[in-house]
Amino acid sequence: MSMEDRKSPLIIFTVIIFVMSFLFQWIYNVMTDYKEGDFLIQLLVDLPFVIIMAFVSFSMVHTTNKYFKYKDNIYIRVAFELFLAVIFASVYSLSVNYLLGVVIIGEKNPTYLESAIVLVMGNVFMVMLLELFFYNRRQLKSEKLIAVIEKEKIEYLYSTLKAQVHPHFLFNSLNVLSSLIYEDPQRANIYTKKLSNIYRYFLSTNTQKSVMVKDEISFLESYIYLLLIRFENALKININGDTDIPKQVIPVSIQLLIENAIKHNVVSAGNPLIVDVNITAEYIEVVNNLQPRLNVEESGHGLNNLQTQYALYDKTVEVVKTNDRFIVRVSYL
Repeated sequence: MSMEDRKSPLIIFTVIIFVMSFLFQWIYNVMTDYKEGDFLIQLLVDLPFVIIMAFVSFSMVHTTNKYFKYKDNIYIRVAFELFLAVIFASVYSLSVNYLLGVVIIGEKNPTYLESAIVLVMGNVFMVMLLELFFYNRRQLKSEKLIAVIEKEKIEYLYSTLKAQVHPHFLFNSLNVLSSLIYEDPQRANIYTKKLSNIYRYFLSTNTQKSVMVKDEISFLESYIYLLLIRFENALKININGDTDIPKQVIPVSIQLLIENAIKHNVVSAGNPLIVDVNITAEYIEVVNNLQPRLNVEESGHGLNNLQTQYALYDKTVEVVKTNDRFIVRVSYL
């Protein structure tokens, strides 16, 4: 929190204390018909006691908002705070009146009831103001977090889209298509439709936070079709599990993991790359046999980017590397 962020609540709280002190003294004078003495002197005498009550109330509201068992239930939390405020103000009023009025000053008829009523009303009002203050801070914090998530999501989607329309991707796809047109026009037609499906999916999910697993897998099947045409027997990709599971993932996230496996591993007929996409009840697991390539160009997009995206939703992307396998587990949103 910056220095300006700290100053603003402190200034507001100080102003509230002085205003409340003024109101307490005025209401007390009206209720007791008190005419003696100077009003300003009375205000200054009572001010330390109001400050003590104000800081106790502040600590109480802060503690309940942070540690109270039912802090997420606003009705129970506020009711509990008001109950404590009434009890504290009553005991505080009686104690101060007795010690200051009877013991120190020697007052014969201290105004216990009037003082208690004024302090209880004032403390309840102060607790409500403090609760409103903490509520407003939580709202501002939530709005900032949402703004960060939206910004990160947009940047991720844009970077992912740019990565897919990279000239190398288009070059490889069009080169394969060019060969198919002469060798097998029917397969070329299917290839063109699959390629169209891929870019349609990129564009249609451009503004979506999440997609159903079945939609991601449907898109993945078109992507896999293009890969298998290109790599033939050098690549094997298996999708295992219930593709209709009612769960959601970030768009293009599973495709990115397959692309990552191809990018970082040798893919050849002599050393085929085998990728398994396992759909479980808790996560989607992408597993490939480990046969690292040398001198892989780092693009800045990929696994780290994906982990950052899921972390914004308090979800994990678990990475496990063994001697012969590379495993990534993506939690559902």
